[in-house]
Amino acid sequence: MHRILAVDDDPQFLTHIQELLQLKHYQVDAISNALDTLKYVNSREYHCVLLDIKMPGVDGITLLQQIKQAKPYLPIIMISGQSTLRIAVQSIKLGAFDFIEKGADIDRLLITVQNAIAQCNWYKERNLLLSELQTQYQMVGTSSAMKKVFQQIETIAPTNAKVLITGETGTGKELVARAIHLRSHRSTKPFVKVNCAAIPDTLIESTFFGHKRGSFTGALQDKKGKFELAHTGSIFLDEIGELPMMAQAKLLSVLQDGEIEKIGENKSIRVDVRTIAATNKNLEQMIQEGQFREDLFYRINMFRIHLPPLRERVEDIPILVDFYLKKFAEEYNKPITVMSPSALEMLMNHPLPGNIRMLRNIIERAVILSQTSSISPEILALSMDLSHQDNLHYQEDLDLNRFLETQEKNFIRRVLLMCDGDKHKAAELMKIDRTTLWRKIKRFDIQVSDDPE
Repeated sequence: MHRILAVDDDPQFLTHIQELLQLKHYQVDAISNALDTLKYVNSREYHCVLLDIKMPGVDGITLLQQIKQAKPYLPIIMISGQSTLRIAVQSIKLGAFDFIEKGADIDRLLITVQNAIAQCNWYKERNLLLSELQTQYQMVGTSSAMKKVFQQIETIAPTNAKVLITGETGTGKELVARAIHLRSHRSTKPFVKVNCAAIPDTLIESTFFGHKRGSFTGALQDKKGKFELAHTGSIFLDEIGELPMMAQAKLLSVLQDGEIEKIGENKSIRVDVRTIAATNKNLEQMIQEGQFREDLFYRINMFRIHLPPLRERVEDIPILVDFYLKKFAEEYNKPITVMSPSALEMLMNHPLPGNIRMLRNIIERAVILSQTSSISPEILALSMDLSHQDNLHYQEDLDLNRFLETQEKNFIRRVLLMCDGDKHKAAELMKIDRTTLWRKIKRFDIQVSDDPE
């Protein structure tokens, strides 16, 4: 049930308002002492405030400013029996949702309250979505690099400027795009994502601009393109560096003219779309190599936000680890609370080429594998899956024998961990005799915690 706070020094008016709104199934707190207003606002969750302007002790205009400072998104409807245009204008400038005269039409009052509550709910849903997005991608950090990113988002979001987001895979480019959209005046309008790398060359034009039924083989019905779907909202062109030159030319035309033309239709459609692009490629280098249009680059690069790789914000790793440990421990019902200091040091020294996405996967696997309340170095090493192809990529040399020895050592260690240190069982699984396993353990100096022998 929606809760409303009514503040007025006239008890008769308060009773009238309370009865009227309760008939519409609102929960109403009515107070006649204006000095108690902030106490109520700070102690309870309200969806709307009805505030008289002329009251003893403190006037409504002063209270309006104090409430907006404490609860910026709480809608306040100013009410006065001595209304003037000057007071009304002043109230609106200071952040009031609306201004109503006492004795005004009841329907107008109810509609205004309804609209104010709708706005309050919208703000709450938007903030909840922002919080969920932040949690999903873990766009957090205390490093100076991330603080710079946060500031850029807050500065650029309220404008209509086109934005280019750059950064390696897994750094959270989509989150930045969504954060920009949700902090803009287009936040209630569509956010349409297009993965440019996933569109076949033959379907790029249809995907972007749509088509009419029968315009080509397989066009069984009319289809709206991504730009038309994003009208009045934002379009996120992910991996824009993957677009072929032909598609780049068509995209440039749309960004310049604000018009699209569906395949099979000989008329243009105006679209009002904010463009946010992202890439993990060096577009300037691609321009030099003739793989990306320079004019398109300048069109999409009005403002740029660069997301730092995790290796440049190592101080944020413990924060991320703590978050993901709690998240996955709860998800998998595990009693894990911490990562051991040696395991954390190992993780912070790991290259993590996949950035936050890779870190997230490592922590999730470690939580699944661990049987204790702490993530050990052995479990973390297993989770990192050092036999993965990334291991070859990060080796200091490409000596085949050394590489094969590393693979064998890591394989034996994983099997021993799976068997909780039971060498007899591990030897059976690997189809080797126990003496051979002992010899290899000694040769590779493999240490396994909780070894039963």
